[in-house]
Amino acid sequence: MTAIATLSIIGFFVSSLCMKRVLGENSSKQFFYPIFIFTVLVMGTYTYSLMLEYSIKSNFIIALLLTFLILNFLLLFIMFIKPAHHLALILLPLSAVVVFLTLVFDFRDSTGTLNHDLFLHIIVSLVSYGLLGLAAIQALLLKFQEQKLKDLKNSSLSNLMPSMDIMQNIMFDLIIIGFILLTISLLTGAPFVSVDADKILLQKISFSVIAWIAYFYLIYQRFSSNVIGKKANNLAISGMIFLFFAYLGTKVLFEFF
Repeated sequence: MTAIATLSIIGFFVSSLCMKRVLGENSSKQFFYPIFIFTVLVMGTYTYSLMLEYSIKSNFIIALLLTFLILNFLLLFIMFIKPAHHLALILLPLSAVVVFLTLVFDFRDSTGTLNHDLFLHIIVSLVSYGLLGLAAIQALLLKFQEQKLKDLKNSSLSNLMPSMDIMQNIMFDLIIIGFILLTISLLTGAPFVSVDADKILLQKISFSVIAWIAYFYLIYQRFSSNVIGKKANNLAISGMIFLFFAYLGTKVLFEFF
């Protein structure tokens, strides 16, 4: 599996370089898409192999790997309908780092099984986290753009990105769809919550509800006051931080501490 992981890492870096050339020189995407699609499929094969042998339920790195796999599949789909190619400049190198981490950590103690009745809840949750994760990356890029405008400076990264209005609209599209799926995720998971739920599950629910409230407030402000800019970006990032702790943070706390 090491060879598959290495091939995936190389593919992500090559894809990043191709996308930088596409955005910087307005060159054709004919090389980017085949390489990126191949890389995502290789990553999917590697992730599936790890999940067959180890448990996503008890391992933070495998859960993180699956999250980034979902992010890449979503970005691949979104790039065909929205001008969101610039997100690849951030997501692809991060994906390579996550794959590399799987080669470093030991999974021998990662055992356990998932409740198959939770399959729908898990799938909807992963897709919602993926969409909201892409929205958070968009918000970080918008904050970067705003800072460069204040400093009256340009950078190689800002020159590769579309206008802030387009980026803002894409961010809210991702948030609205992700929020709907997050709501469905909470509803489909509710029947499986028992009165004597363990501490990890209670923390997961608490952070998820806080994130839901943050996104609800952001969407409400968007339609009632047309909120944009710094406030919208901060709320988008804050919501994702709470989701991170809900989905991955509890795994980190209980696995490494």
